[in-house]
Amino acid sequence: MRGTIPGRRAAATAVALAASLAALVTAAPQAAAADGAARCPSGKLCLFQYSYYTGQMKTLTGSQSSLGTFNDKTSSLVNDSSKWVVAHTSSNFGGETLILPPHLGELELSGGSFGKTWNNNIGSVMMAATEYEANTGVPWLDWGPRQKRPAGLPAAARFGDLNNDSVPDGVERADDGRLWFLSGLADAQGRPKASLVGGGWNVMTQLVRHGDYNGGGKEDLYARDKYGVLWFYPGRGDGTFGARVRVGGGWNTMYEISAAGDLNGDGRSDLLARDKAGVLWLYPGNGKGAFGHRKVSGTGGWNAVNRLVSPGDFNGDGRSDLLARDKSRGLYLYPGNGKGGFGARKKLPYAWPSDAPVISTGDVTGDGLSDILRPIDGQIHVYYGNGKGSISGPYADMSWDPASRVRLF
Repeated sequence: MRGTIPGRRAAATAVALAASLAALVTAAPQAAAADGAARCPSGKLCLFQYSYYTGQMKTLTGSQSSLGTFNDKTSSLVNDSSKWVVAHTSSNFGGETLILPPHLGELELSGGSFGKTWNNNIGSVMMAATEYEANTGVPWLDWGPRQKRPAGLPAAARFGDLNNDSVPDGVERADDGRLWFLSGLADAQGRPKASLVGGGWNVMTQLVRHGDYNGGGKEDLYARDKYGVLWFYPGRGDGTFGARVRVGGGWNTMYEISAAGDLNGDGRSDLLARDKAGVLWLYPGNGKGAFGHRKVSGTGGWNAVNRLVSPGDFNGDGRSDLLARDKSRGLYLYPGNGKGGFGARKKLPYAWPSDAPVISTGDVTGDGLSDILRPIDGQIHVYYGNGKGSISGPYADMSWDPASRVRLF
């Protein structure tokens, strides 16, 4: 009698079992393919050839000046992206526009007067990070300063220049967290110039500048993050900043922070901060981006103040001053005394609502005198400083983005 080989029999059994399982897998019903609007991948903008999300589909992740073979062939769309979408009836972002918010979902373009304009009539698409960019076509504010300041001005009147061209510049944090350097000079076509500093700045709860804090001869920037850490960003003199340096923690106890320039007369730029108890503190700069021991600046009662603004020398005495807005909508000038404190305050004209920022970037009018800015009805208005501690105006000058996270400083 011939014996059997157990190992060979086990192998044969395993092969048969594997074949049976393969047959079962092959016979299993497949999931039905997505159809209609469900074909659009998550996080994308999808254009459909026919109504009700049928026919060919084109997927977009960014702006396209021409849709190629899909030009004038869109009858429905789905915006599942996080971007604002601006559809144009012509290529190269021309013709009429249709602005759609992020995550709109499905939109049928055929039918009625709406369909007469948009059904099979989209030639280009812009995808924007913010509503302001969708409406204006650019992601930064229309920064307005155009005139060079006179030569020979005192140092206190020349702050605000980030790229050493003798023109005041701006810095804007857009609603999406991008930080933009806004040049004080327009391009050859008269349009505002801007360059991207970087993204992710929405983690910062305070952003302030004005003054050289490390002895480099360039304007620097401070930012407080959501954890209360204060960071120093040394200016490079070209509208950008070097590697940040940690100043210290615990700054989330401060309601307002202001980079005020040299307040104590030692030739170094200082910082002011108002804590939640209403105490105003002077942090004397050490010339290396950090600070010496703080001291109380002025008398108490600063808990009535909800905005601190550093305009440089606002009254023409060669000392750095402070502007403060209180809860009654009054804006006051606190003239610096050159010893780390302030003289008697002076109320400035007009009412200053608490829901609108008060901004100073230096001389934006080209007369050598520091000015004040604030947004009104979608535009930035300029209040001309007279060099004696008061203002005139306002005069509309620039567009404004009213989104809650926008900061201009």
